[in-house]
Amino acid sequence: MIKTTIVGIATLLLFIACSKKEEPTLSPPAAITGTIPLESVSKFSGEKALAHVEALTAFGPRPPESQAYEKSLFYLEKYLAAVGWKTKRQSFKGITPTGPLSFTNLLARYSPDAEPDWSVSPPYLICSHLDTKRYRNFRFVGANDSGSSTGVLAELARALSAPSNGSENIELVFFDGEEAILENIRGRDGLYGSRYYASQLNKRSVKPRLGIVLDIVGDPNIPLLIGGDSDKNLEAHTRAAATKLGIQDWVQVHRDSIIDDHVPLMSRANLPVLHLIGAFMEAPYWHKKNDTLDKITPSALENTGRLTLQVLHQLTK
Repeated sequence: MIKTTIVGIATLLLFIACSKKEEPTLSPPAAITGTIPLESVSKFSGEKALAHVEALTAFGPRPPESQAYEKSLFYLEKYLAAVGWKTKRQSFKGITPTGPLSFTNLLARYSPDAEPDWSVSPPYLICSHLDTKRYRNFRFVGANDSGSSTGVLAELARALSAPSNGSENIELVFFDGEEAILENIRGRDGLYGSRYYASQLNKRSVKPRLGIVLDIVGDPNIPLLIGGDSDKNLEAHTRAAATKLGIQDWVQVHRDSIIDDHVPLMSRANLPVLHLIGAFMEAPYWHKKNDTLDKITPSALENTGRLTLQVLHQLTK
């Protein structure tokens, strides 16, 4: 009886030891260094954001592997370098319903001098997709989907381009392959870039605290929705920020979740997210050839950018 008990205890201890070895190491969350000052909010320019959208749409449709997508990457890399941000391309092969495709995400951090340590994350991710949906029968330049959110991220980089602006807390991410190859995002068709990015995020030794994903944010005539699966604390911050900026009637809480690039950040990287997306179902031009520059305004871009900065200010103050 005693012998059996000792053997049993030894077996149990061995099982516990082995189990501990098999447990994955959880990365600690990034520390917040400095604050996003209130002055940064007013620095954001809708006119400057619109200029980026104009440049991107001038390249033409930018689905994955297109010349226009490559030109868009070069454009962003050159601009971001000019305002003190280092960039990194994250390229990978993805399997699509029509065969393998090459995709490239673009990552950016404010670091005028040294190359940043890409093996660790800053606290906050701000994300947009850069690609446009591929259509064979018409020319789709995607001024609002996804030019508007990309223009906002580029202007956020300028507004945050100083160490005193808490820029070291931010990683900007421009996703490739958000759009499905077939008609709709379904199963593993769509969200290619964000799925890959989230899988690589788990390999970093320090993890981010949260993500903010922007999409279709340039039209003042459709509401800006807080996605229904957004983190409730971030939703509360966003509602307070919208009230502070006087745009609470434009920013609305959506009761349902909307499939977008925030989903892999939640499901694969276990991050709380804020999803801000225009009410595209109310936009008759969504995924049509007339998603053109006349659908977006500097004021809507400015409201989105300042809302994002106001939320970051509240989170870091």
